[in-house]
Amino acid sequence: MTEWTDRLRQEAGDGWPTKVTAFRAGMAVHGRYQKPCPVCASPVQRIRYADNECNYCVTCQCGGKLLADRGLSQLLKKDWPKTLAELEERRRAP
Repeated sequence: MTEWTDRLRQEAGDGWPTKVTAFRAGMAVHGRYQKPCPVCASPVQRIRYADNECNYCVTCQCGGKLLADRGLSQLLKKDWPKTLAELEERRRAP
């Protein structure tokens, strides 16, 4: 089991866990776009599609590879950054 499931079991004791959501600060990067990842401090990235969004850590969850945002990556094609370092470099460029 992972650390967070052990923590949930410990908090719940013999009862059923209450107040369990995907937005627990120690469990996820949900809602933390551009804030540091709680594990590695890399800026949290986001993919948007229609009314949905997915936040993720490039370093912890994707091995350093930036995931393609469906709309932007298709628009930019070959210019879409492949890594977090490339993305940061492009954000700094005038």
